[in-house]
Amino acid sequence: MKKKEENAHESRLTRDIREFLSKALKRKDWYFFNNPELCKCWEVMNCGNTRCPSYKSQNLRCWQVAGTFSRGEPRCDFVKKIGDCRKCTVYRKATDGNIILQIGEDFNNLMFQLKSREDELRMNIDDVEKKNRELLAINKKINRLLRSLDARNRQLKELSMKDELTGMYNYRFFRKILQEQYKLAKRYKFPLSCIMIDIDYFKAVNDTYGHQFGDAVLKQLAEILKSNVRDTDKVVRYGGEEFAILFPYTDYEAAYRKAERLRKLVSNYSFLIKGRAVGITISLGIAAYPENKKVTRAGRLLNYADEALYQAKERGRNQTVIYDNGLVAKATGKKSPDIRAVSDRRRQPRVRTLIGVKGEMNKEDLSFVNAVDISFSGISVLSRKPVDCHKILKVTLYLPDIGDGRPQRAKKSGDEAGAGDAAPEKKIELEGVAVWCKKIDDSPGWVPESGRGAGENYLAGIRFTNVSVKDKIYLQKYFVSIFKRNTREG
Repeated sequence: MKKKEENAHESRLTRDIREFLSKALKRKDWYFFNNPELCKCWEVMNCGNTRCPSYKSQNLRCWQVAGTFSRGEPRCDFVKKIGDCRKCTVYRKATDGNIILQIGEDFNNLMFQLKSREDELRMNIDDVEKKNRELLAINKKINRLLRSLDARNRQLKELSMKDELTGMYNYRFFRKILQEQYKLAKRYKFPLSCIMIDIDYFKAVNDTYGHQFGDAVLKQLAEILKSNVRDTDKVVRYGGEEFAILFPYTDYEAAYRKAERLRKLVSNYSFLIKGRAVGITISLGIAAYPENKKVTRAGRLLNYADEALYQAKERGRNQTVIYDNGLVAKATGKKSPDIRAVSDRRRQPRVRTLIGVKGEMNKEDLSFVNAVDISFSGISVLSRKPVDCHKILKVTLYLPDIGDGRPQRAKKSGDEAGAGDAAPEKKIELEGVAVWCKKIDDSPGWVPESGRGAGENYLAGIRFTNVSVKDKIYLQKYFVSIFKRNTREG
């Protein structure tokens, strides 16, 4: 009889327990021993605690349920309470002293524990994967923000090196590129020239027409400069009405030719602002390496170009001056003439004439009444008092009628006209700027004594800045007629 029971136990162990183990190993799944003696704990213990998670639960193995009540107190999870649960009436009733049921429940407890561990591990893995996905999303967002920040930083750096008005690079960029180009020129021994440019009488333009008008002039000048240099040349707005250009592989002679070409382009250009045409001129200063032996570092190249620009403005403006161990006016290296001679240079030929002139500044009459010579672009006038330079003037010219092609001398604006002696007049009103003024005694031979009135001890040069097309045509006809007459008489 005992032998039969042992064989039955062995058979069931083989059929149930070992078979479950084999399936679990082969199929990687969970299998549980079927215990027919399981009972309902709340019935066995006569328990009515509805807060207990095992109360009327489908899972009759209350020892595997965390948080169940025992003696009125909640118990911990499976691992911590299984020792006490084995002593419980419900557990003993489920195993009933049967070795097969005991081993079966031990097998179930082992499977439950392993499955719980797997579920916990899977939850941890899912949680880690979720966090990894969140981290990847955050990382992508950070990368996007970094790229955006990098782009913004590049944009800000670009903006910090650019002039807002003209769109050109500013002095910060110029100083940076000057250092780089100077090092390259020094290392590879190629010439490097720097040109500083300043608009003549720009303050007068701003004072007369307003800053918006001046800004428009700056924009148009910037376009002229940018459009007439090479891609390798660096042109910047250095500040205010000053511009700078860096010419790699360019010596004194080539830089002078380029500067003169720019000066003439600007001088002949009509700056159109709101239908009004205005002419301006520029002064230029040049310094070059290695021709100038004093240029031993990048900053000196800029300083000497600025010194040359200062001298160009001092000598009468609208000209190019080169710095080369002293100031020169041409790339040949010849010394420039004295300041007075440089100031007397003009873009247009002039002819001697005596016409009536009236000047007004800020609604106040000026003390000049006669002109000495005239050109397409300006006029020299006699004055009883010094004329304030760099200011915009309203000028009235009293030109003789040239209907017959032979102009007569017009009366002075202050003369008393006698009967039958007044020549017909053509009155032209225009705007100009006084560019120089000097005592007649300092300029002998400039003014014929016959054309000089009492007390007229000063001679002033006025450059025309705003002349109507109609008046300009008449002025040119008058100039040509005078020029022809003087040529015939000469």
